[in-house]
Amino acid sequence: MRVRPGGEWVSAVVSEPVVTGTVTRLVMWPVGKPESDVVLLRDPMPSAGRGLSGGIHVWDNEGRRVFVVTRTDGIVEIPVTDDTPEQMRRLPFDVARSWSTPAFDYMNRSVYAVADWNELWGCHADSGEPWRVYRAAGFALDAAAGSDGMCVTWERPHMPWTQSAVYPDTGRADVAVQQPRFSTSGNSFGYIDDRDGVLNVRILSDALVDRDVVIADECEHGGPTWGPGQRSWSFNTDGTKVAYTRNERGFGSLWVYDRITEERFMIGRAVHGCVSWENNTIAALRTGARTPQQVVTYDVSHLSQPVRTVVAQGGDDMWSTPEIDAELIEPSLHDVDNNGVSVPYRLYRSTKPPYGLIVWVHGGPTDQWQVTFRPRIAFWMSRGWSVAVVDHRGTTGHGRAFMDALHGHWGEYDADDTVAVLTHVQRTFGYRPERTVLMGGSAGGLTALNVAARIPDAVAGIVLSYPVVDLPELMRGDDAFETHYMPQLLGASHPDDPILHALTPLTWAHSIARVPTLIFHGDKDTSVPLIHSQRLQNVVRAAGGTVQLEVMDGEGHGFRESRSIIREMLVTESFLGRF
Repeated sequence: MRVRPGGEWVSAVVSEPVVTGTVTRLVMWPVGKPESDVVLLRDPMPSAGRGLSGGIHVWDNEGRRVFVVTRTDGIVEIPVTDDTPEQMRRLPFDVARSWSTPAFDYMNRSVYAVADWNELWGCHADSGEPWRVYRAAGFALDAAAGSDGMCVTWERPHMPWTQSAVYPDTGRADVAVQQPRFSTSGNSFGYIDDRDGVLNVRILSDALVDRDVVIADECEHGGPTWGPGQRSWSFNTDGTKVAYTRNERGFGSLWVYDRITEERFMIGRAVHGCVSWENNTIAALRTGARTPQQVVTYDVSHLSQPVRTVVAQGGDDMWSTPEIDAELIEPSLHDVDNNGVSVPYRLYRSTKPPYGLIVWVHGGPTDQWQVTFRPRIAFWMSRGWSVAVVDHRGTTGHGRAFMDALHGHWGEYDADDTVAVLTHVQRTFGYRPERTVLMGGSAGGLTALNVAARIPDAVAGIVLSYPVVDLPELMRGDDAFETHYMPQLLGASHPDDPILHALTPLTWAHSIARVPTLIFHGDKDTSVPLIHSQRLQNVVRAAGGTVQLEVMDGEGHGFRESRSIIREMLVTESFLGRF
């Protein structure tokens, strides 16, 4: 998502599911006239961003050229004249590599991008061969461009949310940095960091303001860096103002900070991503519990009275019908005390019988399910299931200390907190154990299994997607991005560490066997291989339990094909129909 310089057009990659995957195209819409879209690129297809992240395309500073990361042709340039795309040109970046987050320098001369998550490259847009700016010893993401290239970098055993820096700076110990960027004018530079315990925007001193400024807030302004292109904040064109998002305990809002007057203005509610600002136009992806993902613009000619326009809306038109809209509700926010730790959760309460409860645990475990549009939740609510979404220790969005509290205790504290939430919801709202189901994917699967092992009589079933099960196997893994993080999360020094015995669900198969279990797992999953679910199935069956394992052909860590998602929902509905 980008506002084209000049502020009169907004561009974004549109993804549409088909039976065999996803079709993408780059589209731009005139501000104020959303029905008049222009397709900038469909062949080769642009890459697709992750969630509310972007990192796929960038405009030059005059809005005359757009540079796009494609699936097959590396990075291409599309000249735009009189709002009409012209002949595409491929930049001489190596097409065999994986590229992300193109950035254009303020001198309107060079494009920078990150290759394969570890190298920063530059290329003169008009002529010349690419040159390597920097090769990280560990990882690199999210290119930025001033007079030269910059990027976020971190080294093992750290993760980007535990300790990272903006190259060429060396960073600070135990400080995470993300989203470095310049204003279009090139006058101003800033980023988000958590040196004060919360991910807040930090703007460096410049000709406009002669001191570093932190937009100090109890709310986080960004999420964990699970991939490239997160854009939860942006300068305006001249750098005098900043648009930023707030994570308000899972809910969201969009704000503007005036660097000159130090005033703050609330621009809109709901979760926003891909934030971009040129002239008087702020654009973003917007979503909420009752709002399918939208491309929106805000006219901020008068900051105290912003005007929102929906430029485009994703999802099926059925979500806008009165009948379906009546099914969508905002969750309520709650806290439960777990031995002195306040554990938040959000409860989506169904008003339909037979009044069951799903306790849903997010993956990561360093992550969070904000209040975004989730058709799965709407689906289960329409069938009488309320959904409690748990923010156990380790969840992001609540500050660095809450996130770090899980270190050395994954498999323990997350389960403790989820047990506390499940028990609290049942006692407070009257849900019965025989109508309570645990759901979790990946790391959330580990938590769900450990909860069931502790309180098998409190739940009727477990539904898992590609769950982490065998912790020694996980520590022996070769996942470049995460394996090195396991000792810090688990507090174990090696795969044979005795501590893992108590944390792995395989140890507690005799208890888990008391709860019927449904598992979905892709046969191409390299992050959590299928062997995890197969071993769980074997030991639980040996203990006398029932496990239904659905192997998803051709799928990896997360299901992408429509047929797989449909199958998952239908099989799960049949499973839940037993309770």
